[in-house]
Amino acid sequence: MSSQNKLRTITKAVIPAAGKGTRLLPLTKAVPKELIPLGKKPVLEHIVEEVIGAGISEVLFVISEEKTAIRSHFGDGIGGVRFEYAFQAEQKGLADAVMCGRDFTGDDPFAVVLGDSVIETDQRTTPFERVLNTHRDTDASGVIVVQKTPLAEVSRYGIVSPKHGTAPSFEIDGLVEKPKPEQAPSEYAIAGRYAFDASIYDCIRRTKPGANGEYQITDSIGIMLNDAKSVWCVALGPGEVRRDIGTFPSYFEALEVEIAKHSGR
Repeated sequence: MSSQNKLRTITKAVIPAAGKGTRLLPLTKAVPKELIPLGKKPVLEHIVEEVIGAGISEVLFVISEEKTAIRSHFGDGIGGVRFEYAFQAEQKGLADAVMCGRDFTGDDPFAVVLGDSVIETDQRTTPFERVLNTHRDTDASGVIVVQKTPLAEVSRYGIVSPKHGTAPSFEIDGLVEKPKPEQAPSEYAIAGRYAFDASIYDCIRRTKPGANGEYQITDSIGIMLNDAKSVWCVALGPGEVRRDIGTFPSYFEALEVEIAKHSGR
């Protein structure tokens, strides 16, 4: 590995997990949504295993004071991987949660992995590993996992605008938050895995409140693009799907898949 690629190799991950889980009430009165069982282990444990399997050696959980159960569950680390915790005092959006990792990541590149999204894959190299590889092997300041989404559903997601084409990995020149189908620049929706260099923090500082009065990471990535920095995407393939555990329908779907794995079906 060249010295330049070594400098771009990511070993730190920030996992935002401070959200209130209101769409899963009343269940989330009893347990944080990230610790809801998904088969034999909590949702977040699946995600932690994913990032450790990709070579991450330091993890920061961004939690709220109501979610200390996450710290109790994971402790200070496992198998040589170090866990740290930061408190997000007020849930003001994903960009704000990422900013909670500023001291943890320093000037190093880092990954962001949503604590309530799981990705099923039938590939030997996971989408998250492909994000890390794309960041290492390109000049990208940001890399995003995206999933092809039915046009009728694009208004629920942040949608990327491909720059030249949509190969398994591709560069983009814009993003649109929750566009109308006729205004969508593509069918590729942001899907919960990111890699950034430290320039994202300056972009977050310049981000104004957006949808729901929150600081949206899509707006921060838009500023990154306006600064003429390169942003790439890694597309999920036909045998891969992201499931957001934040709603009962998607949680039940993910649970059904997990049960099928262990029942021999």
